[in-house]
Formats: sequence, C-alpha cells, structure tokens
Amino acid sequence: MVPFGNAEISPSGEVTCQHGKPECEGNRWEQCAIAHYPDPIEHLPFYYCMENEGERMLSKVKHCASQANLDYDVLKKCYHSPESQSLQKKAAAMTPADHQYVPWVLVNGKLSPSDGDNILQEVCEAYNGNKPKACQQLAMERNSKRCVVGAGGRSREAGKFKPSEL
Repeated sequence: MVPFGNAEISPSGEVTCQHGKPECEGNRWEQCAIAHYPDPIEHLPFYYCMENEGERMLSKVKHCASQANLDYDVLKKCYHSPESQSLQKKAAAMTPADHQYVPWVLVNGKLSPSDGDNILQEVCEAYNGNKPKACQQLAMERNSKRCVVGAGGRSREAGKFKPSEL
C-alpha cells in the first residue's frame, strides 16, 4: 500500500496532489502510520478508517489512531517533522511511473485484472503457504455458490440442472 496516488513532486521537492492539499496531508498521516507500524495488521485499520472518513479524514486522525490502537503522538511527531517529507519522496519512488489511474493495484508485482475489485480473491490465489482465515472463508463462500441441491438430493454445479431436476 502506497498512499501517494496521482501526486507529483516538483524539482524543488514540493508535493502536489490531484485533489489538493488535504489529500497530501492525508497521505502523510497514512505514510507515517505505515512507517511506524509496518505490520499491515497494525496500520491497515488506521488506513481503512481514514479512507472511510473521506473528506473528513483530517479531522478524524486522532479518532482513527485510537480506533486502530496506534499512538497518535507517534504519528503526530512524524507528521510534523522532516520525516514526513522524506516519506512523501519514498512513496513517490514506490509509485510506478506508468500507473494510469488509482488505485493502481499490483499483486506480486502484476497489475490486478480487476483493478482491485476482487483484491481478496487475487491475493488469496497468489498467496503461497497456509491460507489466512479470510482466504479460507472466501473459498467456502465460492464453493457454496457452485453447489446447489436439486430434487431428490442430487447436487450439481449451479446452472447445470435440467428443468426436470429442480
């Protein structure tokens, strides 16, 4: 996750965001959270809360930090320090120069075919190892949609029944 979007950095180092200064400020708060709480289990709830607040996000930073169990003072210190500008430059460097829109979703370095609309499925399919609970639940949901039981207890893939079997 790279909170930078369609922002640009001028040769003088000034960051300009597509949706103005508030977007840049929101990106900085999110970048500080990611930098100081690098485990996604820690920073994603903050990021999610901020993004859900939309245009109100800047007035909800403290609330979102509290809700995500992050130390607001740690985030505030980062935000108001030169570290924040450094994180903006790092995010710019991490944003693919060829991205055409946002979100530009990459899974294992490959562009998401669904533009992130099916991100859980795509991540689960790409994930090696024991599948996390969310992936297991997704697999169960997908399997339950594929199998339906017709008359007489016969089961077939959904849409594969003959009218006489229903």
